[in-house]
Amino acid sequence: MRFALVLLALALPSFDDEKSLPIRIAPQDSPTPYQAQLLGDLDRPVGDGLTLGGVVMPAKVNEKGALELDAKDNGKIRTLTGKREIVTVTVQGEGEKPKSLNIKLEFHKREDGTWVYRNLTTLRVQIGAEQFVIVDANGNGSYADSKADGMVWEGRTWLFPLPGEHERWCSATMEFVGLTLGPVGENPTVKGKPLATTNPAALEILKGVNEERVEIGLTPRPEDVKLSADLQKHCKYMAANNILTHPEEAGKPGYSKEGHEAGMRSILGRGQGPERVAAGMVGTYFHRQDVIRPNAMAFGVGIEGAFTGIDGRSNLGQAPAQYWPVLCPVPGQTGVGTNYGKEAPDACPGDAAAGYPITAYFGTPNLKLTEWSLKALPPGAAQLPPGAKAPPGTPVDCYVYDPQTGASADMTRYQHCVALIAKDPLKMNVDYEVSMTVDVNGKPWSRTWRFSTSVAKSSKERPPR
Repeated sequence: MRFALVLLALALPSFDDEKSLPIRIAPQDSPTPYQAQLLGDLDRPVGDGLTLGGVVMPAKVNEKGALELDAKDNGKIRTLTGKREIVTVTVQGEGEKPKSLNIKLEFHKREDGTWVYRNLTTLRVQIGAEQFVIVDANGNGSYADSKADGMVWEGRTWLFPLPGEHERWCSATMEFVGLTLGPVGENPTVKGKPLATTNPAALEILKGVNEERVEIGLTPRPEDVKLSADLQKHCKYMAANNILTHPEEAGKPGYSKEGHEAGMRSILGRGQGPERVAAGMVGTYFHRQDVIRPNAMAFGVGIEGAFTGIDGRSNLGQAPAQYWPVLCPVPGQTGVGTNYGKEAPDACPGDAAAGYPITAYFGTPNLKLTEWSLKALPPGAAQLPPGAKAPPGTPVDCYVYDPQTGASADMTRYQHCVALIAKDPLKMNVDYEVSMTVDVNGKPWSRTWRFSTSVAKSSKERPPR
């Protein structure tokens, strides 16, 4: 299999096709333990104090390790112990008559003695029939910081970065652009239209892509019409010649230059239902990244008969350094698959049945996986709080990959990724703990996290290419 990276010069999107939509925002105290991949730790350090929406809160740790907090900057000290404690603060919006909002900050002391806090008050957003939540991810008392605050589909727990005004993003059924709001949610605006694809049969592929992305905290994206048009030509070429292939051969039925180029830059499959195409790709190693790139801005999708494709590498934005690494599966994720999805080339040649890939993408090829472990744990361990010690587990033997190690060296180098693939399928309804230590551009990175195969997804896809 060959990959050809082709970057297209795309015109800036127009708002002409969208219409203004009714949007309502209301504060709520959310008990949901939101998490984020791209926004950093939601528990923010207190340090010498914090400033939120113009409210200054000096703080210091006393000789007993308690936090002394001047919540109103008036000399009245509140002493917090190591327990989780709630402090209510009033922050202001903008304008001549700014709106105020009471927010609840949760403070607690970590095992190393440092104090952290997070804003528990979220904004519930309703756009038509669609519902979302906005989280003050950077803990500064404002909910309007694009790329720094977080948004999530209602009912999900992994935040994606709050979209900017000119950024296109999706719900399961709508495409949006033009989102604006004040610091405490005042004066919101948004435009949108029903989510659609050029070929209606490919809509389920796009929806599947976005389901996989929001599951692990990546922004859901719409279709790129030009990329889809070219990819659809290639799908028609494959159907006309009854062959799963990346290149097209001039002179054969359906050949086109645009289709050939789309085929070379896309991930392709055969015999999968459109609603399962993206999940099937995420179950592989070499094809996964074209669904879960954090900086994908839009996707090309195509389908003709049994042949499908996704172009997830041609419309990319900037990926800030803090976006990396991207983990899959994410900490605490349930319903994780059990099997490696066989692909071409094969990351596990000679092994007819291996486990679901565990990957960490860093956006650089300068990686070396120096230490690792995978353990099967007793039931319930995957849902322990982050940082909590898990009970002893049973070691699981794995194939190990980094840009210098693993089958198909060219493809492994292309991944900018480290990975573990269990040598046998993961077991259903079992919790797992994975640990990785990686040399990243000469600096160490370590992480231990847990996930579960409970309510695992079934998979009957043919091997993608």
